[in-house]
Amino acid sequence: MKSPEKSPHYFIPVSRHFRGNMPVTLRLRNYQELSDQLHSHEFSELVLVLSGSGLHVTPERETPIHPGDVLLIQPRRQHGYQELRQLHIANFLFMQQRFTRELEQLQSMSGYYVLFEKRPADRREPGSRTLGDKEFGRARELTMRMQQEQRRKIPGWELQFRLLFLELLLLICRSFSQEENTGEEASLPAERTLRYLDEHYAEPVDLHLLARHCGCSVPTLTRQFRQRTGESPIGYLNRLRLDKAARLLSGTTLPVGEIAEQTGFASSSYLARCFRTRYQLSPHAWRKKYRTQES
Repeated sequence: MKSPEKSPHYFIPVSRHFRGNMPVTLRLRNYQELSDQLHSHEFSELVLVLSGSGLHVTPERETPIHPGDVLLIQPRRQHGYQELRQLHIANFLFMQQRFTRELEQLQSMSGYYVLFEKRPADRREPGSRTLGDKEFGRARELTMRMQQEQRRKIPGWELQFRLLFLELLLLICRSFSQEENTGEEASLPAERTLRYLDEHYAEPVDLHLLARHCGCSVPTLTRQFRQRTGESPIGYLNRLRLDKAARLLSGTTLPVGEIAEQTGFASSSYLARCFRTRYQLSPHAWRKKYRTQES
């Protein structure tokens, strides 16, 4: 698999998605494939991760994304997705210049700058944060209402659609402002667990120690994690490890044994067994098939 820096990308003009004078539109994407090509566009894109997980890829970095994550992609910014695991996202495509007055009013909140401004000290992609459970539920509700308005097109729907989008922006900016003011980040057990697994997937994981780190019991951690992602922590970890292994197989010449070690599998034979169950191919067959196609 080619690295993000070398991958070609395509450009999406305003005319592809915008009709008439509407300054914002909504697209719901449910990815069945494993990756999405790098692309850029003339307009801004607000991304809300509804379910599943994966990597948000730019030429500079790869950022794990999970349900409740919010990303803002600025115009002409190259980005795409990799290692997708049933990723379902809401794309709010909008033109900032048509919301000048409203955005100026949002600038009174620190959350506006978290969303719209690049801060060099931030480890994550600019505009990337996670909503709490309450805010995430409200954001999903607003998304579904916008989808209904866009689909039904009852007279006056354009105004209602615009107002719902502004309400969503306000919700996000307020949520990010609260995070900035309290200094709390990824405070919920499910969010802490997601971040931990993304950073330590190659290491042995003890759910009891992880639950203690999150300040809850294993059943509570598992329940909240499943509510957030749709799968158990161990199920998510196994899928994450296999996706990492698949990417190394197609993008490198590393021996299967070394790939197993780098992705948290006890042996190459255990990796092969899990790999066949997930992909219906052996690691060697996967490498032969996909490295030939992508190299």
